[in-house]
Amino acid sequence: MSTTHTSTQRREERPRVAALVTLFLVSAFIFANMYTTQAILPVLGQDFHVSAPTAGLTVSVLVLAVAIGALFYGPISDLVGRKPVMVVASLLVTIPTLLCGFAPNFALLVVLRALQGLLIAGLTSVAIAYVNEEFRGKGRGLAMGIYVSGLTLGGLFARTGSAALTGLFSWRIAMLAFAPPTLIAALMMWKFLPDTYGKKGRQLEKRSSESGAAFVRQTLSDMALHLHNRRLVGAFIIGFASFFGFIGIFTYLPYYLTGPLFRLPTIALSLVYLLWLTGIFSPAAGTLAGRIGSRRSIALSNSLAIVGLLITLVPVLPIVLVGLGLLTLGMFSTLPAANLYLGEQALTAKGTAASMYLSLYYFGGSLGAVLPGLLLERTGWPGVALLCVGMTLVSLSADALLCR
Repeated sequence: MSTTHTSTQRREERPRVAALVTLFLVSAFIFANMYTTQAILPVLGQDFHVSAPTAGLTVSVLVLAVAIGALFYGPISDLVGRKPVMVVASLLVTIPTLLCGFAPNFALLVVLRALQGLLIAGLTSVAIAYVNEEFRGKGRGLAMGIYVSGLTLGGLFARTGSAALTGLFSWRIAMLAFAPPTLIAALMMWKFLPDTYGKKGRQLEKRSSESGAAFVRQTLSDMALHLHNRRLVGAFIIGFASFFGFIGIFTYLPYYLTGPLFRLPTIALSLVYLLWLTGIFSPAAGTLAGRIGSRRSIALSNSLAIVGLLITLVPVLPIVLVGLGLLTLGMFSTLPAANLYLGEQALTAKGTAASMYLSLYYFGGSLGAVLPGLLLERTGWPGVALLCVGMTLVSLSADALLCR
């Protein structure tokens, strides 16, 4: 019996390992498309003759589109299953990703970036619910950490890759280079991710045959239910405020580091984003959150991010890099903890809850990609950093007051 049990356990572990590897690579390759322009905003500004906040629209509009799309994909995945939504949306991302490299003017580039965002939301808004349902016990924290570390790698891949390719060739070549990995990720997802919830979804055929109006009513009812949950509202605020601060810093960091104070060339700037390798600690952070509690983990990681933000105010490059490292470590530790907390508090309509959380999360990022730019032109880097400190304090307050 022991041999049979061991054999069965091995058969069960193989697809689980394949699912974890796929989850990591897919989140990295798809998510990378969000930030392909962030490290090269000064180059885009010069090429299209636009200001820093205007160039930032290539980030903020995409993030806003993700926020809008997230409101729809979650409820749809509650209905038809998580995997089909993630696969189809990710496959379609390839099209605008390819077309970005051929954009003849800035307006069309922004439109294509918005389309990317609407489709990327099909993965980001569903994956949290997928992980919370597909993985059990202590493995859930590990899986959530692996997913977040994949997002981290994607952000690193986007920033270093686009900056390096732009420095060596052009920004158009940099945009085109992200299309093949996007297609590969969608095919990997279709082939290797398990579809446990899809089987459950097929059992919901009665609900799927309801009228569109009934589906909308049910979705609105689920949203109202979640908004009456004080702890979930706290989670929504944590997502909004923490991502505002994070995106605000990294959207306008290229202007700070390539400006008159440091004068880093574009290729050297790409190396700064290697700090995102702190995301390798996300699986450990997810495991830690499972042991000490999500709220305590969020408080610790937010505090670390605030310290890092304040350190960037010291106008010495090595010290600035230390501060950025603490910020990235804090952010990539906050994400798995917040995602786990969301799964703990949403007892019903988990896909809708994840959609609401991510919609506000990315809406915060969208504002974070614009508002700090206005301060950059008036007050320089200190205005950007202090605004982001303030928003991270809002996140810390929500964890202390609303999530109790």
